[in-house]
Amino acid sequence: MRSSTALGWAAAFLAPALISSLDALSNRPSYQLAGFLYLLAVSLAAYLGGFAAGLVATLLATFGLDFLYTPPRHDFIPANSDQAAGVALFFIVAILISQLFERRRQVQREAEAASARANRLQAVTARLAEAVTPQQVLDAIVTEGVEAAEARAGAIGLIMPDGETIEIVAQRGYERNLFVGWETFPLNRETPMGTAILDDTPFFFSTSAERNAAFPGMGGVSGPSHALAILPLVVEGRAIGAVAFTFPTEIEFEPERRALKATLAQQAAQAIDRVRLYEAERALRQRMTFLADASELLGSSLDYETTLGQLARLAVPDMATWCSVDMAGPDGSIQRLAVAHEDPERVAWAERLGEEYPPDPDQPMGVPNVIRTKTAEFVPDITDELLVEAAQGDERLLEIVRELGLRSAITVPLVARGRALGALSLIRDDSAPRYTELDLDLASELARRAASAVDNAILYREAERRGDASRALAHVDDGVVLLDQEGAVVSLNPAAARILDVDEAGVLGETAVGSIGGWSEIEENARPERGGTRGPVTLPLVRGQGNERWVSVSGVDFGDGAVYALRDVTEERLLERARSDFVATASHELRTPLAAVLGAVKTLRRGDVSLDSDQREMLMDMIDSEAERLSGIVSQILLTGQLDAGRLPLEHERFDPVALTQSVVDSAELHLPNGIELRMQAEVDVPPVAGDENQLRQVISNLVDNAIKYSPQGGDVELRLNRSGQFARIEVADSGLGIPRDEHDRIFEKFYRLDPALTRGVNGTGLGLYISKELVERMNGRISVDSEPGRGSTFVVEVPLAV
Repeated sequence: MRSSTALGWAAAFLAPALISSLDALSNRPSYQLAGFLYLLAVSLAAYLGGFAAGLVATLLATFGLDFLYTPPRHDFIPANSDQAAGVALFFIVAILISQLFERRRQVQREAEAASARANRLQAVTARLAEAVTPQQVLDAIVTEGVEAAEARAGAIGLIMPDGETIEIVAQRGYERNLFVGWETFPLNRETPMGTAILDDTPFFFSTSAERNAAFPGMGGVSGPSHALAILPLVVEGRAIGAVAFTFPTEIEFEPERRALKATLAQQAAQAIDRVRLYEAERALRQRMTFLADASELLGSSLDYETTLGQLARLAVPDMATWCSVDMAGPDGSIQRLAVAHEDPERVAWAERLGEEYPPDPDQPMGVPNVIRTKTAEFVPDITDELLVEAAQGDERLLEIVRELGLRSAITVPLVARGRALGALSLIRDDSAPRYTELDLDLASELARRAASAVDNAILYREAERRGDASRALAHVDDGVVLLDQEGAVVSLNPAAARILDVDEAGVLGETAVGSIGGWSEIEENARPERGGTRGPVTLPLVRGQGNERWVSVSGVDFGDGAVYALRDVTEERLLERARSDFVATASHELRTPLAAVLGAVKTLRRGDVSLDSDQREMLMDMIDSEAERLSGIVSQILLTGQLDAGRLPLEHERFDPVALTQSVVDSAELHLPNGIELRMQAEVDVPPVAGDENQLRQVISNLVDNAIKYSPQGGDVELRLNRSGQFARIEVADSGLGIPRDEHDRIFEKFYRLDPALTRGVNGTGLGLYISKELVERMNGRISVDSEPGRGSTFVVEVPLAV
């Protein structure tokens, strides 16, 4: 562009001069030809140099045309008014030509700027698409994002799990010590980033003085910028953090600049949320794998001292930097059974330290308190104040624990049959992330299984020490069967009779194979070798009336016979199956939209494929719709977790059910499939109801979405509102596939989905109706369904009227 401008200025002087020199020729150009040539000179100068060069060429050309070629020649005053008008017209036309070419140059500059912005956005999108970890996403935003925003520096702050603190997780371009003291700061502090998050409003400050005027507390924060842009990172209407861009000069944020920054913030928020979802799903798989490995380890031996030591080593380093197991002695003392760390020298050091500082059973915190109260201790952030309290005035011990750099800790009790057997401790240092509530749940489940394994091992030892196992185990929940060398039943405790569904007196003295149904399978899979042990193994047992139970069986041969320990694990197996189904369902439901989004993004990024605007719009629509689908799945999973944990607060307020239902209908009509007709009928006297308006909206939206989804052939979906006693009655009726009567209760169970042969390929997580039922019942309402296959379904929600 600069070289073109230089040529334009050269043409502005030389081209008119060249045409003027033609006057010296004997066969000089005519007045009309000279005017045409002068216009070409003006056009050339304006095309190359813009309006200013064109104006200079216009002045020189007008002078030449008037003085040299307009009669009388070599005179500034034209011969008549027509000649004067011609010169004036020439001047006007030349000016218009210059303006026209100047406008063309402006359009070209704007197009080049737009292309550059698009290329920068494409680079950011490419980096974000490749990112699979939160740090990779953040690195992409503060590298490519800063360049795309035409900024000199940038930083990202995310809301911490406590919901009250912002953490600067990534920054680029700032002075090294700029963020010292600002690594974390309260969300409600008067800062541009905190205010942008709380108010969900971007800030654009053209100067640092403008920023300091709006936020006086930031006046002492220096930086390499004058202008500043702060934009919230919003996902599904929820701010998760903010991104800040700083500029080295004072600039004005035109609408185009603001739109570019907003686009970058939106891409950053979606990428961070996508990766968080991926990380959560991956962490869930890792937790399930860890539990499976731990269960196999715990069931591999009856020597629980060795097994718990192996368990502690299994937890390092994936779950903890340090892992220890402490056991409670019969006299109330506490003994360190195992300690694990990646560095064997540190393990030896920790063992010596444990001998020097034995645990006090009366200590008000830590392992003694957990064992004494049978309650877990969860410390997501180990502060220095907490270390000082734990050291209890011992300066040497305080110095040691400070050097360890401990960051987060979980201690859970090993409880079996109401008795605390010990405690499992997990500790992370500064090199690992903080523990979360999910980690606490995993540790609690691990402790439960470890306690069960320890308890079983202790019971086995008691059985070996005593000749009469039935008397020793008469009051335990686990079943024990004692057989003689011939396989006859010597004794069995009440739990075993209950598990095996037999009469205790009726099988004593009889062979187990002949008198206990399913015992042949137990013998085949759990019979120990002479003097040895076998198991535990888990087997299905069919009891009376076809009732199937899953039983964990372990066998011990003590020379004169064998003792079998039985444990009913039906509920645990159902829970594990539910978890497995959940992981499989969530993985499947998440994989499909993720694959669609990834395919669309890769198609948009391909350089060898030319896409027109319609095709690009189609791909962008696909990304948008599949992202909404992903968000809906994640929202259902999170809401289910809140419901199960009892952490979902519900409002109880008066609101109009008719207006609420109408808003759901209006929203659904925006994306109504072809062939579906949505109608609403409401009685005029439906009074206000009491409950949580937002949650009831979600319930009705779920039912409307289901009615549409399960009407693949089209049809009518009708919402009817009326008063039924002290309730407002809302009916959602469709003419779709319908539901068999024996499925009416089960469809409200968690993760339950109809037979694929009945749903004709309709997918889902199996959580929608479960969530709807839980929400309605927690508002003191009722939900039911009336349906038959092929005749559609009518879901009825009844919500109490406001008093």
